[in-house]
Amino acid sequence: MTLPPLRTLALSLCLTLPILATSTQANVLPSLSATAATVSQKSQPVSVYFLNGISNTDTQAQTSAIALFNRLKDDNYFAQLIDNRQVSLRTLYNPTDPLLGDIYELDAQAKIQKRALAATKARVDNEHLADIYDAADLAVVRQAIYDEEIYNANQAYRAESYWKIDFIHTAGNRAIDHYNKMAAEVKRSLLAGEKVVVVAHSQGNYVAQGLYGNLAQDPAVRQGLSNNLKIVGVANVSATSPSGLYLTNADDQAVYFFHAVQGGQPMVANFTPRFANGEKLGGVWESKVQKQNDAQNHGFIETYLSARFSEGQDFVPHYPEIIDNPTQNTAQEIAPKSIYSVIVNDVSNSFKRMLG
Repeated sequence: MTLPPLRTLALSLCLTLPILATSTQANVLPSLSATAATVSQKSQPVSVYFLNGISNTDTQAQTSAIALFNRLKDDNYFAQLIDNRQVSLRTLYNPTDPLLGDIYELDAQAKIQKRALAATKARVDNEHLADIYDAADLAVVRQAIYDEEIYNANQAYRAESYWKIDFIHTAGNRAIDHYNKMAAEVKRSLLAGEKVVVVAHSQGNYVAQGLYGNLAQDPAVRQGLSNNLKIVGVANVSATSPSGLYLTNADDQAVYFFHAVQGGQPMVANFTPRFANGEKLGGVWESKVQKQNDAQNHGFIETYLSARFSEGQDFVPHYPEIIDNPTQNTAQEIAPKSIYSVIVNDVSNSFKRMLG
């Protein structure tokens, strides 16, 4: 069948696999006249948005969103939200541009990020904030300053004049246009009284930081924004994480080799996958099947939603998972220390904190 455009996609969630909705986003979102104050805590709706990285089609982004749902629905707390019929799964589609367009976008985003980081450091130093706040409070203050500076840096980048043949600047402006539209979609959810978690993969983390910066400056939603919106980064190429929640595997070559060489400043890896015999993911022992499917150890489904890193399990060569086949739910997939359980816990705990 022909899949609906992902900017209008909403999935009706239940304990079985989701069915693709054909209604537009305007039909699935609550009325914009509703506010958070008019929605009771018991029935307050929540939304999970998936935000893809580079080189993804609409269909691939949708497939990743469904795969994410299949992991989330095994969490007890998230399953209760589903039982209460208060969960929506949506996508924020980060379009793929031809002729190296995505690579140019990453280059521009890395440059914009450096400007924002430099401006943030200057403010922290000039105002002697390190002398005023302890480490924990300073981290919060620094993030708030960065949210403002990334917004300012993007606005300044858009205002700069450039030659038409400056492909990097053209791509950067295009990327900013993308997440301006995405920020508007998330804003509609927030104004409808929803608690929102955005799960961003790869380049999607730049986009997520940009849209968060937009919303943090928006008078309509900025008050209490951190209590209504959380960002969970996966394979995070960005130097920051708005909610402090991210998962990047140490053997992710796309993040720690290709993007680092390009000039990005990704956050430090916080997951080191190992097989039962102690081999690392990037070792020569890795199966040919895996190298064909995800040679950079970066894929959202192939690596980050995989169960093959479960401790105490024998290594089985990883084949692409059939995400809509319930017979694939083995003991290995539900092991408590798999890489995807970190993502699931971050999403579930985010809703726990926001819903109280």
